[in-house]
Amino acid sequence: MVLRIPLRRSASFTPDHQPGVEVPTSTPLKMEANVVVLGGDSVGKSALTVRFLTRRFIGEYGDMEFVYTHTLALEGKEILFHIWDFPCSQVRADESSSEDKRIQWADAFVLVYSICDRASFNSLQPKVQGIKAAKEGTNQDKVPIVIVGNKRDLHHRRAVSSEEGRLLALSMDCEFYEVSAAEAYHGALMVFHGLAERICESKLALKKGMGIRSIVKSVSAVFARKRTDSM
Repeated sequence: MVLRIPLRRSASFTPDHQPGVEVPTSTPLKMEANVVVLGGDSVGKSALTVRFLTRRFIGEYGDMEFVYTHTLALEGKEILFHIWDFPCSQVRADESSSEDKRIQWADAFVLVYSICDRASFNSLQPKVQGIKAAKEGTNQDKVPIVIVGNKRDLHHRRAVSSEEGRLLALSMDCEFYEVSAAEAYHGALMVFHGLAERICESKLALKKGMGIRSIVKSVSAVFARKRTDSM
């Protein structure tokens, strides 16, 4: 049985120090983003998320879902992440509708597979296609997606090569990282830094697109008035 936690209940984790993150001297630009972490069972979704939030590695998780909040500083910007971690993906009658709900809620996605589990890798392409079909062309041009190959430390059990992961990400216009949540915090930090950069690029492109549409609309209105006046 899956115990569901209402979205209003969230946990906040703020590490004391984040290496490699510049502290802005002026008032930072702030933005928010809803992030969903998806992937097959036992690929390390929760381990990756909690490693990023707390720097600690926890190997075992139950089947509870949480929405965590966490602020990341990036090049003069502060990004407030709301990260929906859904550890269990057991097949249930409402699984399809639950995933649809998470996709509609999210602004950005982290898709995790295990390099030791080819089935978890093979499931990603249809997931990315489903996300893009649901999100792109509605309120943004390119939805930020990061594909993560986890359990790099288990190279002796590797079933998916690094090159396969890179090629999949390239073909789907996604960012790609191969990490070990068990071994180090740095890999998890890189994943969410890369996602933050994609979110910033997406919001900037959306803002520019809205500006262009506004200009086109204004010019069209001017020409419409001129045609009316000349009649």
